[in-house]
Amino acid sequence: MGASRINKNHRFGLKAGLFWPILWKWGLVLAFLLLPLPAMAAEELWQGRVVFVQDGDSLKIKIKDTIEIVRLKGIDAPEKGQPFAEDAAQFVRKRVQGKKVTLEVFGRDRYNRVLAEVFLMGGRSLNRELVHEGWAWQHIYFSKDPELKQLQDAARLKKRGLWADDYPVAPWDWKRRGRK
Repeated sequence: MGASRINKNHRFGLKAGLFWPILWKWGLVLAFLLLPLPAMAAEELWQGRVVFVQDGDSLKIKIKDTIEIVRLKGIDAPEKGQPFAEDAAQFVRKRVQGKKVTLEVFGRDRYNRVLAEVFLMGGRSLNRELVHEGWAWQHIYFSKDPELKQLQDAARLKKRGLWADDYPVAPWDWKRRGRK
């Protein structure tokens, strides 16, 4: 019996010549996955003045000479036409319309809006106040913040804001229903 000859390319059940191209392609995929993703840790603090409240979770803020559309990070307020949408927007208007705020910026979303936690004078978080008062949900797809979860649970338990409704519909479900 002669020694068996081993073809290195057949170790993984691949035909000769296919091993390295496949390894190279998977290496590129792995390298792409390991590239730094947009940071979700706060990048910087900005200061500005709120010039317009679009809805319960979107604002236009003048920062220096630019007006930025800001999306409140980690929360989702009722959509236009949805129950409690105007209440949420009014809550935000009363707190920030025309006022100076500080933004903890986390980057931009797919619509190029600035993702931020907005702080009122005195250091209170607008994002957290909305959830605490029952005018917004913690966004289940974009936030794992345990404090937001606790604030939402407390608002639900005390039936504050939209939680006064026995069956409030989350904005992501509302939007999905509208597309069907």
